[in-house]
Amino acid sequence: MRRVVCVTILLFVAVAAPATAKEGARARLLTALPLHAKAGARVTIEWTVKVRGPDGTLVPFRANPMLVRLIGKGAATTAFAQQFGPPYRARIRVPRGGIRGIKLGLMGYSGTRPAPGFFPIVNSPFS
Repeated sequence: MRRVVCVTILLFVAVAAPATAKEGARARLLTALPLHAKAGARVTIEWTVKVRGPDGTLVPFRANPMLVRLIGKGAATTAFAQQFGPPYRARIRVPRGGIRGIKLGLMGYSGTRPAPGFFPIVNSPFS
């Protein structure tokens, strides 16, 4: 029983550690979001993510795979950036119903299932 508790605590710490590294991260769009693009059109989205460094200054957040998700009317599309560091850039199709929302994040996994984590966007046209 004691061994199970220790393993559970270690597992919790190992899972929680990556989350704390991203705490306080903020995304910023570097390209204007083409809000009037038609469904099916391919658009390029460019963004950056910054976090507070040890000295309190903002520093680039480097991770892979970063993703962009466009939300439409009852549909969403997702694309991954090919860069390991900022600025991140992805070509993505506009979902059915046009662009009604955007999410920028980092793909993580919970076991074997995809579990994306999304960052607040400081200059989102939807906030």
